[in-house]
Amino acid sequence: MPDKQPRLILFNGEILEYDQARVHVNIPALGFAANVIESLRGYWNATKQELYIFRLKDHLHRLVQTMNLCKIPGHGDIHRYAEDVLRIVRAGEFREDIQIVIKALIEKPDGTLLAVNPTEPATVVMFARPMGRMVQAEGMHCQISSWIRPSDHSMPLRAKAAANYHNSRLAEYQARIDGYDTAILLNSQGNVTEGTAYNIFMVRHGALITPPVTDGILEGVTRDTLITLASRKMGLSVQERSIDRTELYVADELFFCGSAAEVTPILSVDRQQIGNGETGPLTGRTRESYFSIVRGEVADELKWLTPVTNR
Repeated sequence: MPDKQPRLILFNGEILEYDQARVHVNIPALGFAANVIESLRGYWNATKQELYIFRLKDHLHRLVQTMNLCKIPGHGDIHRYAEDVLRIVRAGEFREDIQIVIKALIEKPDGTLLAVNPTEPATVVMFARPMGRMVQAEGMHCQISSWIRPSDHSMPLRAKAAANYHNSRLAEYQARIDGYDTAILLNSQGNVTEGTAYNIFMVRHGALITPPVTDGILEGVTRDTLITLASRKMGLSVQERSIDRTELYVADELFFCGSAAEVTPILSVDRQQIGNGETGPLTGRTRESYFSIVRGEVADELKWLTPVTNR
């Protein structure tokens, strides 16, 4: 988890001390989950003495898409958001791996109970903080949750909206008190969707398999990164298809991915050991390829890295 609390925060374009940012407790963002979030990473390359933000424009594109889906008004200017991200990161003068968090929230009521027609742009806050590996252990032991992932008929699950995470929170709580590290959620058809805050991949017969977005998952930027790396750089067969619960039990390898989780092996599901109970060879290769890209150790052919240092 994050190693330290942030020192600074960008609040509607103004950089403040972190504890100076304030909103009222009686705002639609708190009362009716009228807020969306985005989280991304920056990686320090000691050899090059450079901090690289990974897929900044792609994360901001998802932020704007999520705001539109969830009816959170904003200016929608990705380039302006990108400059704000660079401002707050540069102000922190980081020389280590970091996490960047962006939140857009409806702060002022519009005269309706549910704030359905806000007339003012959302309050946008951004902060950066040091963050090492989220999962310090070699991998995670997972429970198939009794909580069901909501349907896209209920809310836009491809969006990174705060409201979606209430379902994840309940599943994570259940898993922890039952003695697991985290949970995996199924949809109403019984298909695997994702973890509580991470997309999931399965290895079977040498192929890399992940649930499709249409099964009710977040459109993960890290997920897209791994699909691209596997197919273009690693020569692997990649399939986006539905996965049954029991197929997880007979998988050769399983792993989570996400900006926070990066590439984290799944060692067991419902006490059923996956593979040999250790990091599998394709999981290891995928993780190595991922870290070489995000840290700027190989050529940035896909233009995924944004250097922070002013040149």
